[in-house]
Amino acid sequence: MQKLRYSCFGRHLESTIQRRFNVGGLSSCSSSITAANTKFIETPRINPVGIQYLSKSLHKQLFGNSSRNDALDDITKNTLVTLSQQHLSQNGLLGTKTTITEPISFDLPKLQGSSLDEHFQKIGQFVSDPYLSICENKFTKIIEKPKEWILKPGWYRYEPGKAPKPVPYPLEDLIVFDVECLYKISHYPTLAVALSDKAWYCWCSPYICSSEDPTCLIPLNTLERPIVAIGHNVGYDRSKVLEEYNFQSSKAFFMDTMSLHIASSGMCSRQKPRYLQIQKEAEILGLYGNELIDYNERDSFDDKWATISATNSLKDVAKLHCNIKLDKKMREAFDTEDKYDIINSFQELVNYCAKDVEVTSKVFDKVFPLFREKCPHPISFGALRFLGSCMLPVKPDNWKRYIETAEGIYQKGKKEIEDKIVEIVETVVKLKDDPAKVNEDPWYRQLDWNTKPLRLTKKGVPMKNQKLPGYPEWYKSMFKSARESRPTVSIRGRITPLLFKLTWEGFPVLWVDGSGWCFEVPQAQVPYFQQKNYLIAETEVIATPGHTIFRIPHPNGPELNCTNLLTKPFMHYMAKGILQSQYGLAREALEINSSGAYWTAARERIISQHVVSKKSFPDQLRSLDGKPFNSSNVGAILPKIIPMGTITRRAVESTWLTASNAKKNRIGSELKANIIAPDGYSFVGADVDSEELWIASLVGDSVFKLHGGTAIGWMCLEGTKSEGTDMHTKTANILGCSRNEAKIFNYGRIYGAGVRFASQLLKQFIPTLTEEQAKTTARKLYANTKGQTLRSELFKKFWFGGSESVVFNKLEHIAEQDDPRTPVLAAGITVSLMKSNLGKDTFLPSRINWTVQSSGVDYLHLLICSMNYLIERYRINARFCISIHDEVRYMVADKDKYRAAMALQISNLWTRAIFCEQMGIHDLPQNCAFFSAVDIDKVMRKEVDMDCVTPSNAEAIPHGETVNINDLLNMGTNLLGDHDNSVNIEKYSYQPRQTVLSYYNSNYSDEFLKFFLQMQLQTSRSTVIELQNQYYQNVHKKKLNPVPSEKLTYAQFSVVNEKVNAKATKKIDMYGNLEWEDHYITMEADSQMAIKES
Repeated sequence: MQKLRYSCFGRHLESTIQRRFNVGGLSSCSSSITAANTKFIETPRINPVGIQYLSKSLHKQLFGNSSRNDALDDITKNTLVTLSQQHLSQNGLLGTKTTITEPISFDLPKLQGSSLDEHFQKIGQFVSDPYLSICENKFTKIIEKPKEWILKPGWYRYEPGKAPKPVPYPLEDLIVFDVECLYKISHYPTLAVALSDKAWYCWCSPYICSSEDPTCLIPLNTLERPIVAIGHNVGYDRSKVLEEYNFQSSKAFFMDTMSLHIASSGMCSRQKPRYLQIQKEAEILGLYGNELIDYNERDSFDDKWATISATNSLKDVAKLHCNIKLDKKMREAFDTEDKYDIINSFQELVNYCAKDVEVTSKVFDKVFPLFREKCPHPISFGALRFLGSCMLPVKPDNWKRYIETAEGIYQKGKKEIEDKIVEIVETVVKLKDDPAKVNEDPWYRQLDWNTKPLRLTKKGVPMKNQKLPGYPEWYKSMFKSARESRPTVSIRGRITPLLFKLTWEGFPVLWVDGSGWCFEVPQAQVPYFQQKNYLIAETEVIATPGHTIFRIPHPNGPELNCTNLLTKPFMHYMAKGILQSQYGLAREALEINSSGAYWTAARERIISQHVVSKKSFPDQLRSLDGKPFNSSNVGAILPKIIPMGTITRRAVESTWLTASNAKKNRIGSELKANIIAPDGYSFVGADVDSEELWIASLVGDSVFKLHGGTAIGWMCLEGTKSEGTDMHTKTANILGCSRNEAKIFNYGRIYGAGVRFASQLLKQFIPTLTEEQAKTTARKLYANTKGQTLRSELFKKFWFGGSESVVFNKLEHIAEQDDPRTPVLAAGITVSLMKSNLGKDTFLPSRINWTVQSSGVDYLHLLICSMNYLIERYRINARFCISIHDEVRYMVADKDKYRAAMALQISNLWTRAIFCEQMGIHDLPQNCAFFSAVDIDKVMRKEVDMDCVTPSNAEAIPHGETVNINDLLNMGTNLLGDHDNSVNIEKYSYQPRQTVLSYYNSNYSDEFLKFFLQMQLQTSRSTVIELQNQYYQNVHKKKLNPVPSEKLTYAQFSVVNEKVNAKATKKIDMYGNLEWEDHYITMEADSQMAIKES
């Protein structure tokens, strides 16, 4: 990109800013900070707003040879610094104390190329080789299926024109495969079908041939040769592959067509209900039968996106991309608990499985090119191999003990509370003979006290099978049959809150059909409770004279019915005295219920984890170097991860990626601590500090070309709790809530949530607030952070005056592009959220959320690919275990644990640096360059000093250790050691590319960008309008120079946007300057023509 052209008008703007806002001389703040710190060996590099940058040595190694086509001239740089200082001063941050430390210097592994962009392109090709070329050359012609399948154990190969023959595993380097299990009998596989370009394959478990033992896994020889195995939700199929249970790194790439579909054509959670509604409407109207909406009819729907997207099942994906109707009814055959059902229908079931394989192959042929178009960077492809090869080591004996202990304590606590409820039940039922007392009690009179008398035969003998004659109906309902002697009760039972005599806001709780749990208040207090945002119950139930019935609010929103008061969310209300009981037992029951809540929710998923042990497979589960373990108490779990399970490309998995951290009052919450490294190994890992918050703030800072240039950027880098300058403390002060609660508001806002979200959340945290108070406080928060909005013909809608206005304008600017892409790896948004496919609902919060979260995924992909390169380059005995969003964990031989920790630090440094480079800031703050701590531990847990003591684990787990970059440097200057010369990535090619943000900015004139930035920083609407008028007078009324090289202002660009889009190419090649320039020139020429036509 050419340098920004700041003419004499730029100098005029700078002087105007200094004169109007009296900010001259503020840039001297950095020198005073430096002067106060004179004891350093090397003089720290500090930017004009007080942020310490990398040492000269590290800066030169990372950015020294970078192409600086976007370097700023002095006038531009000074203007941006002045504007930044004005902004920070308005937010009380300029000149505030910052942390300055000794500059960190050491020799990094040499960049493979002249820039970080080239370095990572080559790493991406390294980790993708040879898998990318294998996928690109995949067969498209499907050979004929065999007429008959052989029911014998192991693999059989069916090559056309040849007799079937047994083979140890499929022979080709690419297969499409599918596995089926008799899941009600065993986790182990029953049969599998695979397809290559040369042959079909079928694998049968010995269990359906001759053996009575289902314990068997499928060999694919994934340790010896690179292989691509394609499947739909292939993580499930991988969990049945024999060699994957070794600790050696697999050479297989398990390619998931579900992930490819989600990343390119998936839909966000807000779209799914509407999508299902559209499909239902189409069926009801009989327009399309059971098919998806016809492509020819898409223009008649406002929700065009619903015609080019689908949910994630193979059936729906095949229909969308291949127009194949897939019949999945045969799948129900595998629900059986009798293996002979499979044996007797063997041919039909193998053909069913083969059909899935054939369809999956055709789906891949469609979605793989779409994915490569959406995510063209080789890092985005290569990282999927590691995310699809996660492995969690366990000690089977310990795992079994964990489940038994947690289940035992859970059942014991459940029985204790149920015994006490039974005591209350038996006491209350005695009131059946005292109706006056029942009618006086506001809880008990809600119970059904109707009775049926004892029926006698003509002989006066009680009739048989009478269920508790003479007892009230509510009591009888607790007995499933007349033979039971004890009532069946539950803390979740409908009448339990009445038995506990619960009150809400001091009034007895009341069950109302259609409205859930409510409470009744005197008429005089109705206005008070309406102010507190309580909703009046719409019900036919007649309230007590002079009273009104209000609904008890559901934790997820007051419009939902509250059906259970004795759940974990209500502990909060009990602690604040809003929910109370006449029985101490109620609090005890709530605590027991809360204690068991995690185990209740996760129990089935945890128990169903498939632990494969060395005892079952003595020849497998070898160490990282291929040697057998001495202990037999070694096992592994392969998490069934979907590498790109959301439209933001985040990985999804139901147990491990949602696992709770250990808490003292939660049964089973020490789940992750039961992932235990084998003897001689440790887990080495780290959490990326404030990853997505830093990315969002960096997007804002990029406008100033200065780290800490925005208030949110400064607070993210230098804000502290003690000084009250960190983002979460400032939010907590505005809202009057805790700092931890403030984090939820901040992240929600960054992800695009609005005032309504903040208002509802605030009511949950501070229930005593009225609706108006909550709304007012939420509006104050958003006025301070996002700012105010202004709409105009020239500038459309934008934010101004808040600490985060610049950030949100930039995020919305990216989200509003016709083809939004992440700033670093240029990953594109799914088609369902592209503007051209949206109707009245633009799903802007989802698109903003995509911008931030998908960039966070870019960060993870860069980090793990870089780490793999260093592991290979320096022969570190380590393998990737799992990533939980912004957290990565590796299993490492103890002798290499500090080398792995250093590799992680360098990978993080490289990743942060390329983020800065791609956003136009060729520098990096020292305080975020490295992980604050790398964890080295024997178990997997959030922090190495967590004891992990819970109700199901009474014994504290010995602590691990943490090391920071200085600790590692003190161990030696060459901690990584010598590199392996055979690992050479210089051979890979490099295609220079224009950065995404500079490409987007190329649609604006320089004058527009300068005025627009100044307008965003104002706190007065009148000043913003005045600046807008100045822009109009100075720029907009000038005669346009109709040459292709003249840039358009945003307003002009918007006027002709629709006409230009008709001719502009949809595909953006982030790796070819020629194509970009051609695209740009063509667009400019079309724009000029459109202007003339207008």
